[in-house]
Amino acid sequence: MAIGFKKAVFGLVASVIALAIFVMAGFWLLAMWIDGLLGWGPTLGTPLSQVLGAASLLIGVFWVTWSYSYLLFVGQGLPLEWFGVALHPTRVLVTTGPYAYVRNPAVIGLLFLGLGVAFLADSLAGVLLVPVIAALAAVYLVLFEEKALAKRFGDGYEEYRRNVPLLIPRLTAYVHPTDAAS
Repeated sequence: MAIGFKKAVFGLVASVIALAIFVMAGFWLLAMWIDGLLGWGPTLGTPLSQVLGAASLLIGVFWVTWSYSYLLFVGQGLPLEWFGVALHPTRVLVTTGPYAYVRNPAVIGLLFLGLGVAFLADSLAGVLLVPVIAALAAVYLVLFEEKALAKRFGDGYEEYRRNVPLLIPRLTAYVHPTDAAS
């Protein structure tokens, strides 16, 4: 079942807005609560926090937008999934664009968004939560998402998984054997 262009773009925009508003607001509230609970005050100077926060947010928005657009237009699906069940799964294994560097570029983007929020809030707890969230994301991805992708795309995904890291981007782009043959 193909998804219409308007519906796909709406889904992409709605996903990005939901991430920006709900997930990042929740992250900010959690970080501020932990800071208050532990009595931690501002850690960096305000100008430095603002510069680091803005830079992190820009990097995060770049990765999320780039990865979501590839899932939508190359993979022909939406980046909406819950515990290995894709709500509108990609029909094509995406190994180009951001996916040529890292298997989960949207997660990289979300981690940078969290780091940006932490810096803008000048929150030590927020900065310390980012690697914890990265570890939890890695466990989730391995236990649920990767199993579903291996089942859906078979040997092609296994080859891709052997060559492209989970969360730390490669320095050079991976070329999937089927892409190289084209």
